[in-house]
Amino acid sequence: MKAKYLNSLAAGLALCILPLTALQADDYDDLIKAAVDNPARLETNSSRDILRKPAEVIKFMGVKPGMTVLDVIALGGYYTEILAGVVGTEGRVISHVFADSGMDPDYAFAAHIRNSRHLDNVVPIYADFKDLELKENSLDQIFLIQNFHDLYFERFDVDVDAKLAMFRMALKPGGTLAVIDHVAVDDAPSSSGNTIHRISPVLTKRVLEEAGFILEAESDVLLNDTDDPSVMVFAPAVRGKTSRFIHRYSNP
Repeated sequence: MKAKYLNSLAAGLALCILPLTALQADDYDDLIKAAVDNPARLETNSSRDILRKPAEVIKFMGVKPGMTVLDVIALGGYYTEILAGVVGTEGRVISHVFADSGMDPDYAFAAHIRNSRHLDNVVPIYADFKDLELKENSLDQIFLIQNFHDLYFERFDVDVDAKLAMFRMALKPGGTLAVIDHVAVDDAPSSSGNTIHRISPVLTKRVLEEAGFILEAESDVLLNDTDDPSVMVFAPAVRGKTSRFIHRYSNP
């Protein structure tokens, strides 16, 4: 079993150093599958795969070997672990969490990064959302997964326009902003991000396009017709099962 896993890992690493033009469709699918199926992932993360469909998301967003990707408010590192496997040894994942986690010696995911070979290309950074600063033209992709609404969470005190301008500045030309969030009704105000931790996909498009991003595509793989978009996402009946929209934006 160990030999089989090592052979699979070696194949995955070999893919990671190929030029992007040499990555064929089947190879790319296998690379994503290997990252998702990696037994080194935390069980608390992999147990959520059925509801989060990460392989479909990663492929839709076009994550490739060699990229530098920022995972915003990564917390338990759900996407950080998978992204690390896809960008490979020539890429890097910047895993962002709040400032107080950096001062907590018991922050479990930091220890997981230190002790896990599959996360050797992960760099943790610690900053409150409003204080997050990034270098110009330093990123190929930014993952905003279930936290675009947090731009409007009053406790975080974020200047939305300034933060989106910073994301544009940090993304390379043609870079990708990956957005997944809990669906609110189309005409819901931005305050829904503060009250029920949802956001309207219509509002999201408008805000991001006004900030200069271009909507490239949408996916419906995480939509759920049984979800009530007026219910708080932490309500036991819907937690982990909300209807979520998926948008991919480019930075011109």
